Amino acid sequence: MRRAVALASLALALAAVPATAEETRVTVHVLSRDAKLIGSSMGGARVTIRASDTGELLAAGVTRGSTGDTQKLVVEPVRRGVPVSTPDAGRFDATLDLDVPTLVEIRAHGPLAQLQSAVSATKTLWLLPGKHMDVGDGILLELSGFAVDVLTPPVHARLPREEVEVRANLVML
Repeated sequence: MRRAVALASLALALAAVPATAEETRVTVHVLSRDAKLIGSSMGGARVTIRASDTGELLAAGVTRGSTGDTQKLVVEPVRRGVPVSTPDAGRFDATLDLDVPTLVEIRAHGPLAQLQSAVSATKTLWLLPGKHMDVGDGILLELSGFAVDVLTPPVHARLPREEVEVRANLVML
């Protein structure tokens, strides 16, 4: 009986001690579907990391870096466990101070240099204190779509009612 009381007392004492936060590194890459990473040349993608239950903003920033290795991203078949990113590839890095496992929503919106074509993607997942998510591709979000620049007619032109020739530059995000 004394042992049960001692164990219960110890459990209560440990429960009363506040948990200390642990640094948890997170890397987010934003990939254009069937194309390359959203990097600096496209203005990057805005990334937000929020606690899913409260909406508290834990980190925010913009992906920066190259669009990645064309061979790895577009030519070679994707293989499970093999990263598609390279060290210089567009990414957003954050360090979170977590004291408990936290369900987060990670959102990417971009490309920021082509706001008329910007789209968003989200991923919800658990982050554990001290379990870094910055190895390999870290967390990968995928955007679908195209960046479209209308070349003619100019934006300010008044259009006739008959057919109009439209010229545009179209690239995958």
